[in-house]
Amino acid sequence: MSWLFLLLASLAWVLFDFCRKRLVENNSPLLVSFVFSLFTLPVYLVFWLATASSQLPQVMVYYVFASLSGLLAALGAVSFISALGRGRFSILLPMLALTPLIAALLNAVVFSNILSWQAYTIISICAYATYRLLGEGFAITEPGAGFMLLAAFSWAGCICLDQFVLPHTSVSFHALWVNVIMVLVLFCSLVTRRKSALLPKGRKIYWAIGLCGFAAAVLLQFSALRYLDASIVEAVKRAIGIVAAMIVGSVFLREKLKPYQYLYGVIIIFSVLIFSFVTE
Repeated sequence: MSWLFLLLASLAWVLFDFCRKRLVENNSPLLVSFVFSLFTLPVYLVFWLATASSQLPQVMVYYVFASLSGLLAALGAVSFISALGRGRFSILLPMLALTPLIAALLNAVVFSNILSWQAYTIISICAYATYRLLGEGFAITEPGAGFMLLAAFSWAGCICLDQFVLPHTSVSFHALWVNVIMVLVLFCSLVTRRKSALLPKGRKIYWAIGLCGFAAAVLLQFSALRYLDASIVEAVKRAIGIVAAMIVGSVFLREKLKPYQYLYGVIIIFSVLIFSFVTE
């Protein structure tokens, strides 16, 4: 069942990413992040109250690390949408393949979960392939690459913290708490940057589908994290995301890729899949 949760979460994330790519054409990244976080709060609240596990966590360490996770999630969301507003969907999304690899390194440094030499070899291969995917020769030429790298680091830290605190609470409450922190952080950012505080624009269908995809993706991913390692969850999710990004970018967004970019995309896909087996 955990792998089914992971598969469905991966597909929901792809749907959500596509909607965000469309919406950032007419809205600021900060506003898009805030609206999605705000309007999914009632979903998480109802889900938490409807479950039998509506008890609050009893340990203070949960609130500290879960709040930090929410802060990193907000930073990652704004960085991710900022990147999509500048560069190509089919090129930038594969950069998130670095997330499970960064998560593995963070787990080793912070939580002393040391991996095998094979795992670190795959991390090096994937990092190199991602670097080459972003430009010609050895120069990174894709706009938005810096923002996407910041998103990868933010979400890697976020998922490590999620895995650490989930034993102390229910999936439903953790989704609610993290989203509350995101809303507070994004709202404060909007207030300090009043030019960004405009009414949402764009087709309503993208807002509606995006909200459904976001809520489903978060709940399903947290459910998968109860049974699978954070690096495995991120590896499988990103592999599916890369395939979908290249298809969506080519078919729906009319983005043109060069043959070598497809090659490095395939290398990244196989790297993260092999990584999930090596670290299992």
